[in-house]
Amino acid sequence: MNKRTFKTLIVALSMMMLFSGCWDTKDINKQYLPVVMGVGKGKTEKYRIILQIPDASGKTQILDKESKSISKAIDLIRTDSEKSIELVHLRLLLIDREVAEQGIDNIINFAVRANDISIKGLVGVIDGDFEKTMYHQISPTPEISSYDFFSQDAGWTPNQSIVRIWEAYQNQNSYTEDMAIPMLKNGDRTLFTFKGTAVMRDDRMVGTLNQEETLLFNLFKGKYSGGTIEVAQNTSVLIQDTKIKHKTSWSENGPSILTDILLNVVITESPEGKGNAVIEKEMKEQISQQFNETIKKVQSFKSDVLGVGMIFRPQLSEGKLKEWKTKWFPKLEQKINVRVNVLNEIYFKENANDNESQGKMLKK
Repeated sequence: MNKRTFKTLIVALSMMMLFSGCWDTKDINKQYLPVVMGVGKGKTEKYRIILQIPDASGKTQILDKESKSISKAIDLIRTDSEKSIELVHLRLLLIDREVAEQGIDNIINFAVRANDISIKGLVGVIDGDFEKTMYHQISPTPEISSYDFFSQDAGWTPNQSIVRIWEAYQNQNSYTEDMAIPMLKNGDRTLFTFKGTAVMRDDRMVGTLNQEETLLFNLFKGKYSGGTIEVAQNTSVLIQDTKIKHKTSWSENGPSILTDILLNVVITESPEGKGNAVIEKEMKEQISQQFNETIKKVQSFKSDVLGVGMIFRPQLSEGKLKEWKTKWFPKLEQKINVRVNVLNEIYFKENANDNESQGKMLKK
């Protein structure tokens, strides 16, 4: 073998090695990449699976099939589709309320076991017409996605709960915590309208929290960023910071917990002449009452959605740990005290038409 032939062979082998790693790649133009999956009850089968697939223009294509299992329904969608279906970009799993009330264990397990679904995806419950919500579209807006309504960097506020697939899997198998799932339906001028929170016990929906109660739930969990609270007499405050301390005890009657919550707030609206001390007093009484009413409501569902069991977990023996939801949580005595500290008032210009005053302010 001469040197020229040898060099040619080496180059050929090198090229083969370079291309060997991408022989099975797929053209992205021949793939459907759903971002939302809806799981509802089929008319003739157990499950109805609806996939939402956005395109570059902002429009959404809908693919829809029914089957006895989720994986089979997706396989049927693949069979009838002119492109391959890849779930790697799935960001949102929406479950019909009727299905959620029957149990979502199988759905969450499927999402966790599927190799091509990210466990960082979000979960929601559709409280309304399942088909109408999944097929609902607004004017094409490429810069807006369904995920933005749940993103803390975009449309999310503390009036909405938030749970990811991995958290749902963890909570439905937890001895000491249940999950809260955001509830929504199709909006009129927006993609979604949020209705509150679905309260789960293990894997089944057992009750609901409205938006105000959801805000309190998020406060207890430390998720308060951007939260606004309305107080009596046209007063609103913006939560800047929270400090939460729990004091637990265990008597012959069972567990008890006292929670102190300090809210540092700034005033965004208030009647003229209303002092900070009055606002602090009104807000303390109002939020304390709402918190304790919400606690009673949650306990009536027999759901530890606040995760109080996680606070007691270091004190629980293995036996008490397994009995927490069935035996000890129903006996729990829980109370919340709220303190409010007004940091300052947001400044509003009293005379917006006074150009001279505005000029002086700008110079400063």
